[in-house]
Amino acid sequence: MNNMRSSKLSLFLMELIIAIFFFSLSAAVCVRLFASAHTLSENTETLENSVMWTQNLSEAFEAEKGDLDGIARLFPNSYVSKDPAAGSERDGSIILIFDRDWELMDSNLTGASYEVILETAEKDASEVYADVNTYGVTLIGKAVTGNIAVYDLRGKDGVITTISSNSDDTFYSLKTDVYIGEED
Repeated sequence: MNNMRSSKLSLFLMELIIAIFFFSLSAAVCVRLFASAHTLSENTETLENSVMWTQNLSEAFEAEKGDLDGIARLFPNSYVSKDPAAGSERDGSIILIFDRDWELMDSNLTGASYEVILETAEKDASEVYADVNTYGVTLIGKAVTGNIAVYDLRGKDGVITTISSNSDDTFYSLKTDVYIGEED
């Protein structure tokens, strides 16, 4: 009788150990899934904000016909850099800096987490819209091209001043242009 009781007790302990093992394994899987979901949620939020601010900058670019001063008036906390060697007021860049909650930052860059850069260049319209020449249309005048890129500054030293050709650094990017015609 004592052997039978000992056998039942051993069987019960073995079942208990197996149940605890499966519970632990399930808990580890759930913790990993929650961590992955949190990371995915953060990345999705960053992408949504990147698209929104890129679209805002693109619409401002088009509304102001590539004029950097006009775009800067729409974004008072922006940093404007013009290229005097280019010979046009429309050549240069605008930089917007954001904190981790995607709030525009002013001159204090402590806690900067994201950066959106718009680089503009004025070119001949026939060069920008060369693809329409196949239809027998030749555009006369000027066009302004814009290149917008979003960078994640977390874990990096300082801000980025120009759009990098290395796409690994770029979180999101967009190219845009606007035809301005012949200037008076």
